[in-house]
Amino acid sequence: MTTPSLIAITWRAFRSLASPVATCAGLLAVICLWLSTGISAAMAQNSITGMRVGSVTVDGQSALRLVVETQVPAEAKISLLEAPYRLVLDLPETEWMVAGVPGKGSLSQSPASTYRFGSPSPGIGRLVVELDSAAAPVRAFALPPSEGGHRMVIDLLDRGVTAFRVAAGALRNAQGSVFETVQLSVQTPNVAVVPAPKAAPEPKDASTAQAVTGRQVDIVLPTRKPTRWVVFIDPGHGGKDPGAIGKSGTYEKDITLAAAQALVRQLRDTGRVTALLTRSDDRYLKLRQRIQIARDRNADLFVSLHADSAHHAKAHGISVFTLSDKASDKEAAALARKENKSDLIGGPDLGVEDPEAANELLRMFQRESMNQSTYFAASILREIQDLPGGDRRGHRFAGFAVLKAPDIPSVLVEMGFLSNRKDEANLNKKSYREKLAVRLRTAIINYLEEYGPELQ
Repeated sequence: MTTPSLIAITWRAFRSLASPVATCAGLLAVICLWLSTGISAAMAQNSITGMRVGSVTVDGQSALRLVVETQVPAEAKISLLEAPYRLVLDLPETEWMVAGVPGKGSLSQSPASTYRFGSPSPGIGRLVVELDSAAAPVRAFALPPSEGGHRMVIDLLDRGVTAFRVAAGALRNAQGSVFETVQLSVQTPNVAVVPAPKAAPEPKDASTAQAVTGRQVDIVLPTRKPTRWVVFIDPGHGGKDPGAIGKSGTYEKDITLAAAQALVRQLRDTGRVTALLTRSDDRYLKLRQRIQIARDRNADLFVSLHADSAHHAKAHGISVFTLSDKASDKEAAALARKENKSDLIGGPDLGVEDPEAANELLRMFQRESMNQSTYFAASILREIQDLPGGDRRGHRFAGFAVLKAPDIPSVLVEMGFLSNRKDEANLNKKSYREKLAVRLRTAIINYLEEYGPELQ
């Protein structure tokens, strides 16, 4: 019923009422009818007309692709939930209208296991996809119609529980929709239409098909907890890149490797950490390679160890750096530029134009990872404050390329200055490196106990 015809009915009903009391009561009833009918009409502003799942390749790994078609463009909000892992898509004023497919059922494309559609609150249509692993979105974009409806595309990849939680936190703080409209073609060869589950009866009519309750499906998957945290220790420089050279001829690349090996031993001794090195010998690695090695192993933390030099020989002490677009001070900015130039030693990086750089979703995750990195830095500073110069330089930040993993909290620890004779002498002592490793181990465990994934 259109709004004009409803107004006409309201006016005729008003004129036909016999008494003032009846007039008030009748008018109130008609107004309620008018409002309820108008709201019902507004609820059908949009509809999901198709859903497909399939596989695509992201960073050389197989990822889940979810494509949701709607009648008109939708301002959707994505959420991630645990126990079990779920992807939640909230669409305003949207109903389920996928021909021949009920509003809940099973999915055969891993890691997606089941789906259901419901209305958790008036005016919201909610699509829930249950996952059998901690797969999080790495891309989200919208496509204009092409022989179908408007398409929302989400690619999900399992990079571990920490990456899932970083994504969940970022999405929780997001304002509005994260979908950007692009002019691309969805990769379709491996994308299949969601079938109606064999065990579910076909709906008798259209009204039955739309009456989705949103109840939990019978299959509830347990959340798999990790048995150990994964921590990557990155010894700065290496190979043809010696890094800073001390007053007594100490190479930074040798100090960082020795300190990293000590820290790995300390972490492994806890029995709670799988501690790994980006390099275990004197080899050269580009900064992008160091990050990718950690991401490929679903790291929960990334710690890059360095021992720089300064123009002034009196400069000494420990600094803890996290990533930021804007440096905390001129010295931090200069240090970041110097460290980032280490990539040039190996020649031009033909892959420097990272395709992820244009992905607003990952930029959002990067900001959340930077927040977590700040908590991690604070944990380190609490533990090292009584070491030589440990309370002198504090938490600083700059655009270090090695800290740009969008889904791993990351810090860079400058253990001291090789341009300072006392710092250089300390860093050359095995006993001092072991002492520093113990403090860093404690800080890492404290952070993971508070913010990391829960272990089995």
